[in-house]
Parts: sequence; structure tokens; C-alpha cells
Amino acid sequence: MNTLQLTTSIKKEIWEYQKIFLWLPVIIAAFIIMTPLLGHLLTDSLQLLNLEFLQKIAEMQNSEDLPKIFYGFTTALFMPFIVIASLVQCYYFIACLFDERRDLSILFWRSLPVSDAMSVGVKLLVGALILPGVFLLAATITILIFLALAFVYCTVLSLGFDISLWGFWVNANIISTVLSMWLNLLPYTLWLLPLYAWLMLVSMFSSKAPFLWAILPVVALLLVEGFIVHYFHLNSGFIGQFLMDYFSISKHTATAYMESNAVVSTVPFTVLSNKISFVGLLIAAGFIYATYWLRANRSHS
Repeated sequence: MNTLQLTTSIKKEIWEYQKIFLWLPVIIAAFIIMTPLLGHLLTDSLQLLNLEFLQKIAEMQNSEDLPKIFYGFTTALFMPFIVIASLVQCYYFIACLFDERRDLSILFWRSLPVSDAMSVGVKLLVGALILPGVFLLAATITILIFLALAFVYCTVLSLGFDISLWGFWVNANIISTVLSMWLNLLPYTLWLLPLYAWLMLVSMFSSKAPFLWAILPVVALLLVEGFIVHYFHLNSGFIGQFLMDYFSISKHTATAYMESNAVVSTVPFTVLSNKISFVGLLIAAGFIYATYWLRANRSHS
């Protein structure tokens, strides 16, 4: 594989969608950082300098629940980035192959010494890993800014008020918690790979309205299956049940891992890993190959 071609293709994808790759994460991070600061300034709250309140906070430094509390804070901070990244991923996969055929830029890109297989692979790599990685990086920088402010705050309290909050830094498992957010990316990507591959296939074969083409065939299958199930008095449909089982995460599943004394930061990784199936990966491989075949043989249409 030509490394220069790979890196150039990745840069091309980022350049074409630089608004969602660069500016959107920055806007989200700025909003999350400025909202609590502006809220504190506008309310003129003095609670952060209330000595009795700070003493109660200091008593929690050795609490066994501290890692769970910090994990909850980290999850709440990362969640807006993850949710918006998921929506942007769906938009990217639906648009990445459709747009280049609509504006005929595919004729230019195919004139370059880049194979169709690499083009499809790069788009899958960018949408499945690099795009969410950029949002996770923005979330990580955001939490580092909050930690830097917390460090300054702890220093002021330690020197000026003789109140030590340094125990939080030792007992909160900060590094492992942040790293766990990044580790979840791989099982999350493998779990949703069939969805990504389906959206890419739709983006490749649809001549117009790719969003509708992504939904209507699935809805039609479910309606036909529902009619068959109702007409023949069957217990349930195969397709609907398969989709529900594959894409849903029950609350009881996560609770079971929580009650098994597992480290709280490893629970999402375990749950997502258990959602990965060989059948799902096989379906994703079929969709990806179909996308490649269409781009190689019918990309002019």
C-alpha cells in the first residue's frame, strides 16, 4: 500500500468536510467550557469559596465512590461529543459517495492513481475511526482544560486557605477513566460497522435522496414481515427481532456488569464488545464489497 496515497486521500476527505471535522468539535468544546463559567459569573455564586462547603468536599477525598463520581462526570462531558459525532457519521457515510457522483468530482478523483478499493477503504476509515476520534480528541482537550482549572483552584485553596483537595487527583482514577473513553471506540465501531457499510452502499447506488433509500428498504422489509407474521399467526419476525437484538442495549445488561463488582470504567467496553457478532461483521463485509463493486463498475451513473 502506498503510504503517500493513503495519507493524501485522508487529507482530501478531511478537507472536503473540514467544517464538521474541525469547526463543529471546537464549537461544542467552547460551548461546554463557557457555559459553567458564564453561569458562575452571572449568578455571582460564592459557594466555591464557602469554607464549610469546601471542608465537606474535602471529606470525600477517600471515598470509594470517588472513581464512579469522576467517571459519571467524564461520561457526561464526553456524551455530547459522542452523540453529535454519531449523527455526523451517519451524514458523512450517506453523503461521501453520493456527493462525488452528483457533482461529477468522481471523474477527477478517478483520474488520479488511487484505486477504487483504496477510495472506499479510506472513506470507511475516515468515517468510522478518524471522525469520531477527532470528536474524542476535542472532548479530551475539554476535560484537560477543566482539570487545569481544577489544579489552579486546588493550588489556591492549599496555599491561601489551608484546604487540601489533592486526594481527588490520586483517588479519582483520572487517566484510566479518560483512556477508557478512547478504548470504547474500537468495539463501538465494530458493533456499528454493518450500519456504516449499509449507509455507504446506499450512498453509492442511490441516484437521489440517499437518506430515504437508507430507510425505505428496511421499513418495507419490516412491513412485509409484519404482514406475514400477522397473517400466519407467527410469534415474531426474524428481521425485526434481529435488528432489535443487535442494535439495542438493555439496561439489565449494563446493570448486571455493574453488580458483578467490575471496574465501572470497563463496563461500556465489555457491553459493546459483547454486542459484536460474526454475522454482523459478515454482513458489513458484504455491503462494503458491494459498495466497491458499484464504484468500480457503475460510478459514472
